[in-house]
Amino acid sequence: MQCELCGKETAKLLTSRIEGVEMQVCEDCAKFGTTIQNYSRMPEVKGGRSRRGGEYPSSSSRPKRPRKDLFDTLKIVVEDYGNIIKQAREKRGQTLKELAKQVGIKESTLHKIERNELEPEEKYVKRLEKELKITLYEGSSEEYEHGTSDKEYTLGDMIKIKKR
Repeated sequence: MQCELCGKETAKLLTSRIEGVEMQVCEDCAKFGTTIQNYSRMPEVKGGRSRRGGEYPSSSSRPKRPRKDLFDTLKIVVEDYGNIIKQAREKRGQTLKELAKQVGIKESTLHKIERNELEPEEKYVKRLEKELKITLYEGSSEEYEHGTSDKEYTLGDMIKIKKR
């Protein structure tokens, strides 16, 4: 049989994981990875008792919950965000330079955003929404109210209440 790494003919091949790939390699090449003794897709249960007996297995042998997918909470910017921003800016009578300074981005970057050449980062979307009192995320019903800056905020001002 032939080693999958070096190509040497040998009588005995070992299954080894080298850089995340399982390979049939000779004893000399096995030192480059970890040798796999017993491979199983199911995690090995150590200690613990069955749930039918009324007791739960130890925390180390419990299957872990799948992590939340990043794309489940990903916010999507509306398709014509550039036109919405430009119309809101012009309605307020602001120039590109003035709005860019208030939002904290370069004038050229804001110009590219208005022409739909560049999708704004989340932090800039929030700033633009707040400054122009518009909504740029799909399915978002969040609106900003213009208040005085010397007003004291309470916990009720900071939370978002879900209506059923």
